[in-house]
Amino acid sequence: MHRVPIGYLLPALCLALANPTHALQPPVAAGARHVAVQPMTIPMTNARWHPVGKAKSEVQYIRREGFPQGIAVLKSGDLALNGLWFRDGTIEFDIKPLAEDIPGIRFRQHDAHNAEEFYIRSLADCRAENDCIQYSPVINGFMLWNVYPEYQRRAPVFPDGWNHVRLVVSGRRMNVFINDAVQPTLVVGELLANAPDGGLELHGPAAFANLVVTPGKTDSLPTAPLADEHGKEPGIVHQWLLAPLAPLHYGIAPRYAEAPPATADWKPVRSERFGIVNLNRQFSASDAPPSLTWLRSSVESDRDQNKQVSLGWIGQAWVFVNGTLITSGKNFYYPDAERRDPDGRLSLENGSFSIPLRRGRNEITVAMYSSVHDDSRARTAYGWALMMRYDDPRGLTIPR
Repeated sequence: MHRVPIGYLLPALCLALANPTHALQPPVAAGARHVAVQPMTIPMTNARWHPVGKAKSEVQYIRREGFPQGIAVLKSGDLALNGLWFRDGTIEFDIKPLAEDIPGIRFRQHDAHNAEEFYIRSLADCRAENDCIQYSPVINGFMLWNVYPEYQRRAPVFPDGWNHVRLVVSGRRMNVFINDAVQPTLVVGELLANAPDGGLELHGPAAFANLVVTPGKTDSLPTAPLADEHGKEPGIVHQWLLAPLAPLHYGIAPRYAEAPPATADWKPVRSERFGIVNLNRQFSASDAPPSLTWLRSSVESDRDQNKQVSLGWIGQAWVFVNGTLITSGKNFYYPDAERRDPDGRLSLENGSFSIPLRRGRNEITVAMYSSVHDDSRARTAYGWALMMRYDDPRGLTIPR
């Protein structure tokens, strides 16, 4: 299939949707004028979709009164849409969960390892929970649901009935509307996956119907991300050096002397939205685990003093100050006993401790063990990240 961004060659795309055997032509120049189109209704038939992974024997296409374009009953796995490459616009569909799981949709799916994802947690108490619905970027084979708890919300979801979902996607922004909501049920201030465009893929267990894609219809939603007020907080550490991956002998804590020497192999990385050092953008889930990396930052202190630090992390972390181990801890979603508040998600609430600083320059080094095998049942590895804040930055000079 030729990959054609919607908004480049929409007449050919409409023809392809009307006739799935019609091959899309190469896109015109990127500066070409956008061509308006009508909403495109996608039938639920095996001519329009192909199963992925476990779905190959777990999907049925059903014709039923009230659903003129049919229903896709996806008991497990994923269904990928043929012949559509999506950038901006509106995606609407009806979804009926079939079990307690996280059914939903991936969009702008550039490949199996990079996409944007929205899903419902179809639990009996979904309406009462603050993570009933969630957006998660999928980056380099990691699904970062545990890295961005800011993008989960309560929602008026029927866990065992039909729900209407409308996604309005515009550049780096997305608004999500559930059922009869007039105001967005979830506001995504910044879409964070690597790909600006890509395909659509449904994920079960759920039944799907009434899928309509309207390219270019963004309800005047701005394309630029919302301002990151949290990441601008005083005391957030933004600049780090990152070492290459190294093997870790599980169960044996790393020693400071084992950190790689300060050579060109260390590379500068900067925190992203919310002050997060997103290690998933630096490494791939296919990198051989178990894996360990090291991060290093510096801070200038105007005197000898102790400072309280808030640390958020996913995985296992060991914190060294000027070469001395200060603290360590785990934050894995499984087993339950190793979850840090809030419920195994990344947050500056994960840990707080005091560190001794001397007058002048101080070196903060964090060894990080990955969470690639956090849940062997998951179809995608979970996120891996770090964030750090000096709670009272007075008297400190923190590289910005």
